Amino acid sequence: MRVPLAIKQNYIFRLLTSFIGLWNSRDGLSFKNVRLSHLQYFLALPLSLTFANMQEILFQSDVQLFGLDAKTLIFIVYCLGAGLLFALSSVRNMIVVSRVSAIIIAAGFIPWIFMADGPVSLFLALLFMFGLGGSVACASFAYTFALNNPERFLGAVMLSFFYALARLNAGLPVMPPLFYLIFLSMLVAGTVFCLALFKTADFADLLEKNQAKLNSAIKLTLYFFIAAYCVDYFYYYLPGSSEPKAMALSGLFGLLAVCLSVVMQMVAKRSVWHMCNLFFIAMICSYALYFAPDGSFWRDAAVSLHGFQLIGYTVMFYLLGCVFKKHGDFRLFKLCLVVVLLASVLTYIIPDALSKYAPALMLPLATITSGALFVGFMLLSPAYARDLFFADWSEDFHRLDMTEAERKVEQFDKLENLNLTPREKEVAAFLLHGLTARQIAGELSISLNTANFHIKNLYKKLGIAGRLELFSRFGVQTTTDK
Repeated sequence: MRVPLAIKQNYIFRLLTSFIGLWNSRDGLSFKNVRLSHLQYFLALPLSLTFANMQEILFQSDVQLFGLDAKTLIFIVYCLGAGLLFALSSVRNMIVVSRVSAIIIAAGFIPWIFMADGPVSLFLALLFMFGLGGSVACASFAYTFALNNPERFLGAVMLSFFYALARLNAGLPVMPPLFYLIFLSMLVAGTVFCLALFKTADFADLLEKNQAKLNSAIKLTLYFFIAAYCVDYFYYYLPGSSEPKAMALSGLFGLLAVCLSVVMQMVAKRSVWHMCNLFFIAMICSYALYFAPDGSFWRDAAVSLHGFQLIGYTVMFYLLGCVFKKHGDFRLFKLCLVVVLLASVLTYIIPDALSKYAPALMLPLATITSGALFVGFMLLSPAYARDLFFADWSEDFHRLDMTEAERKVEQFDKLENLNLTPREKEVAAFLLHGLTARQIAGELSISLNTANFHIKNLYKKLGIAGRLELFSRFGVQTTTDK
């Protein structure tokens, strides 16, 4: 069936206009709004995932079980832990599940460090990885729903930074086993400590959320998340990619890529869409240059460019967290976690099978897959513009949080017929959502004195003395309305 010319022309026009709009889009975050009281939530995910990304360096075993090597078993058990433990969780018992995961981690890890390599050591390592999988799932949930935008971006940056350091370290002269044991112990201790500090009150807003649906914004975000994962995973099965020089170059340029991410977002104020494109372009170039002979300048350039995978890493976690905070709920988060786990299993199995049975196809397929996924991303530009970056809620990317404070205020008619100015209503909405005067000033691009002036006028008009009375007054109305 032939597509009418008018439809083709209309799509091309929308593609061009959306591309121009996205190219000119800008974001803006400030680290001054990072809350130290939420430190455990943006540290838990980087700490736990760092080990998951370093298991080949930190864990070595020659033991096999059921015909499977230790590496494959650890990956399977890790995914099972993430799926099974999180399947048993809910918003109300999340703290219990996170602490159970921490206990399982400690129960497997503490005796493992004293054991020689063997079946018992492997069993303890598998127990440890099962708990770590659950902790990563819980940490991902906290990263998504307990943090604001600057904290979430900082968490994604830390995750990428730790990973770059791990690769750089793996490419340096071999460290003594004691160094890796100490480093691993610090990661485990930090993860367990962060999980122990999770608080139910920090997830209370989720209990009031209506049931979410898998809308276009979430689908588009999942496309980039899974595409970025697929594009990157081929690399680790290419010949020479795990050699010390290649890992050192990839880690060094990964650190540069992480710094570039911060500059693009915090200094240049470019939107995450630019970072998505930079990731795809760098990965395509990396695979294309990998066709050069081993030891050549172009092969070194290929492994160096692979370090820019960490721009994609940063974006995929940050963007997914932001969109789910805005449009998702716990049920939908669990569903999508299953999808991501299945996708990760496939991206592990397919390259592994190719490397064994058709190694010559690995590099061409990696290059073609990266190019195809990038073309798909670009062809979806009208959808990304309409449903994600230029949607009616997209201003939240410029604000402190992906919040629905104003919408909730309107829903219950809290601030109507109270003789408040539009600015005072906006200030009241932020106050009801828990923001401080300094944070409100940053959100509205006004001075702290001006923010305090509006707050005082607001309290005076409402006949109240402070924030506690504001919460009490509108909390009673909200309960009544329900």
